[in-house]
Amino acid sequence: MLSKLSRRRGLQLEAFGSVLICTVMLADRFLFTLQDGFVLTTAIISAVLLTIGIRVVKRHDEKNQN
Repeated sequence: MLSKLSRRRGLQLEAFGSVLICTVMLADRFLFTLQDGFVLTTAIISAVLLTIGIRVVKRHDEKNQN
């Protein structure tokens, strides 16, 4: 599945994962208190998106380098 994703899509996944966790953490801190389960779930989703994005970009960079 990861090999089918483009480098651009990988960068988008990285950005979305970063923005997601930052938004949730800032909302929890400054706007209103979120349930711990929700914050944990979004942190896990964010980590998965970041990991996939990093692997896709790394694979494409290594492929282009060779």
